[in-house]
Amino acid sequence: MRRITGIQVHHSVNLEDASRFGANLLTALEAAHKKTGSEETKKLIDELAPLVRQVGVERTAAGMRLQMHQRDPDFKRYVEGDEPWPDELAEGFVPRCRCHDRCLFHDLGRGSVEQDCTCDIRCGQHPEAEAA
Repeated sequence: MRRITGIQVHHSVNLEDASRFGANLLTALEAAHKKTGSEETKKLIDELAPLVRQVGVERTAAGMRLQMHQRDPDFKRYVEGDEPWPDELAEGFVPRCRCHDRCLFHDLGRGSVEQDCTCDIRCGQHPEAEAA
């Protein structure tokens, strides 16, 4: 699983990976079949091709749901890992730890205090800790 620090990745990213890896697998099998003419390889291609298409359909559906979430007023809370994505399981969700976050405005000198200051945001995992 790819870890991207500071955001909670939507499952559509995982499906994009699966789609890409499946397409690469299919392409490699097709190249091997072209060189060998193996019936076993052809059988694998015939079994894999519909699965790769199904993964692509699921990836597209997840991407469309992600676009719909962008209209949600809590979108930023999903991205920042404060709440689970609405189309993912809430069971077992753990808020992202913010204990070592740096403020974009005060620590990194980017953005504006109104939009980008995160100094007063408490850690969802460790609410007893002081805000960064």
